[in-house]
Amino acid sequence: IGFLYWHNRKLFTSMFPHPVGPGQAAFLVHLSQDTEVRQDTLVAKIGVDKAIGTRVIRKLSEAGYIRRRRDPENHRAYLISLSEKGVAMKSEILEVLDSINAIFFENFSKKERKMTHKLLDRMIANVHEVILKSPEEPAENNP
Repeated sequence: IGFLYWHNRKLFTSMFPHPVGPGQAAFLVHLSQDTEVRQDTLVAKIGVDKAIGTRVIRKLSEAGYIRRRRDPENHRAYLISLSEKGVAMKSEILEVLDSINAIFFENFSKKERKMTHKLLDRMIANVHEVILKSPEEPAENNP
């Protein structure tokens, strides 16, 4: 799995001639232009810590790929959505991801593809269970 992860990143970087990396691409893929999502919800969905999420969102906002505004119901929170530029970039990202998936599944039958997806979904569910069970350590305990 780790091998696939690193090669996926390598393929993405070689096939995608833009300044958006795989980590930033994940944020764009999870957003839409028509619907705003709270920043903390998006960061949790992607599975990175808040500091990393904030940095990625700030970079994407500065590059013009997303819109970010204060939540009128909670002034400490931000609402995020794709800009026009972000919609175009997301489309290109999805094309590259489709190409990478085609490489990964080359010479697989439909049945093998379906089974692989099922097994990977189970692995993801296992990881989510572990993450949900493990409490986060307070910041002062982290060196």
